[in-house]
Amino acid sequence: MLKECLEVFQHELEKKGDKIILDTYVPADGTYVIVEPKDDSFGIKEVVNIKQNKKTKEIDRSNKYFDNVCAWDYNSKLIDMNKPIDGKKVIHSNNYFSFFVKKESLTNGKLTDEIIDSYYAILSNPRVKYSKSKKATNIYESVEEEIGLVNVDTLKNIKAWIKENIFNLTIDISGKDYLKVFFNYPTENYKREGMRYLIPNIYNSNDFNVNFNNNIYGLPNDNMGLNSKKPYLENKSRKVGVPYLIDKKEVLLQRKFFDYLMNLVAVGKTNIYFDNIENEIKSYKNGELPEREFKGSFLRIKKGKEVEIHDYDIITGYKYNLTKKLKFRNILDLDLASKNVSTQKYGLCTTVKEFQDILNEVFFSKFLITNYFTEPGDLKINDGSLKSNLLLARESLFNWIYKGIDNGVFKILNRVSLSLVKGSIVNGYIIKASHQFNLRWSLIEYFKEGNDDMANIIFDLKETLRKKINAPTTDKIENDDEYYFAVGQLVNYLLSKNKGKKKPHSLANPFINGKNNEVIKEKLRNFYKKYNYDIDMNGRRFKNLYAMILGYKPESTVNQDMIIAGYLNSSLIYESDNKEEV
Repeated sequence: MLKECLEVFQHELEKKGDKIILDTYVPADGTYVIVEPKDDSFGIKEVVNIKQNKKTKEIDRSNKYFDNVCAWDYNSKLIDMNKPIDGKKVIHSNNYFSFFVKKESLTNGKLTDEIIDSYYAILSNPRVKYSKSKKATNIYESVEEEIGLVNVDTLKNIKAWIKENIFNLTIDISGKDYLKVFFNYPTENYKREGMRYLIPNIYNSNDFNVNFNNNIYGLPNDNMGLNSKKPYLENKSRKVGVPYLIDKKEVLLQRKFFDYLMNLVAVGKTNIYFDNIENEIKSYKNGELPEREFKGSFLRIKKGKEVEIHDYDIITGYKYNLTKKLKFRNILDLDLASKNVSTQKYGLCTTVKEFQDILNEVFFSKFLITNYFTEPGDLKINDGSLKSNLLLARESLFNWIYKGIDNGVFKILNRVSLSLVKGSIVNGYIIKASHQFNLRWSLIEYFKEGNDDMANIIFDLKETLRKKINAPTTDKIENDDEYYFAVGQLVNYLLSKNKGKKKPHSLANPFINGKNNEVIKEKLRNFYKKYNYDIDMNGRRFKNLYAMILGYKPESTVNQDMIIAGYLNSSLIYESDNKEEV
């Protein structure tokens, strides 16, 4: 899975170097103290406060030391909290040029002189840390042979300053974010000492390492869980039970790759596209899309304790422009002069981004784009219909919009759109349901070429039915579409006679979900009995409509769309016409 992505990343890394990581690096929130060496002493040179905007994911990078802070911080961080230098896990840095603690550790007694002494004792002689494992010792010795011994004199000077000043800094140490101290030495020193920590700890566990042709191969730590307490994770059918082994060069590349991904997800860029032809990486936030055709690899990532890969795919046919234009039509002839925000979406849609925006707003009340991968229990949606349909549709929609994979997307849209319209009606959101119905039939016409024009069908039905209910004598219904549209009109009219302050549109549920015509007619009779005290029931329009419905026997199965269309349309019975009896 990672091989194709790593090939593209390696090409970018060779071209840009570590800048590909450092230019997008986001240090943790906290106070960063830069200490300047002065002959045989030290003095504080700069204090930088860093805090990321949690909403926009932006961070102030204007401080002149910000680039240094990113480089120093990146080379001083722990792989994870299970692999600290400080066994008490109070100090979170990995080398003697830096010193990371949570601010609260300075006031709650967690940080002590003993912990500080222990931290620097290990850094002065790292062999002690790895002495219990021969494999780990061998790895450290190979690192030491390559980069040299620790500069113990510099370490002692730094240690002395920390012990003398760390509890007496004249800066605000309230809060639960970090206090990070950096000593202003060349970045190369940080890289060297960072490697002293990184190489012996980069593999998942050195116990799984094997030596082949004087090269060490081990199990990488990224997105991998395997340890002695979980033997069931091993592949028992092979001589070597671990999933896969890679050498030092590849594990370092993979480590930088996951560091790069962590930077992207930290600023909200969760959809990553790897162009295997152009050797480019493009990253996007929720809702953003590549604005050109794309072929390559795709990753969907999430920030957890580490970068989590939640989706991976090979993309072969992504297109930003729709193969044909979608026309979002006003099927029900709504008054688009209203302030409803959905009305802004009517007209031609030419790109998948516009398509997604319409679905997000009209169908899913702006919950789609931000919840493609949200755990069901974490969805903050009170509308049961909206929530269930979002969960049903989001995977197919994501695959189609972000990857160009049309795996039955119309089938799922056809299903959920009808369900969403019904749900909105039952909840009393009639304007919303009307816009959703318009989009539903715009999509049907888009995906099903040659389908009859629903807007024209409804217009003709209204014209025909208008003449019949205003006729001096009762006419008859000619076809099933006319019949079911008339049923919707009648249900809406009968419910309008309810004397409650709020119209109980939930009472329409048996009709918009009806599957048996005889049951529908029986419920209409019950409604008539319930409201027949109203004087309007004796009006010509109502009597003609009701009589025509009772006298018609449909040939096809119940057309729920036509019932809904009749229900959502303006009432023909209530039409203002002084020449006609209401």
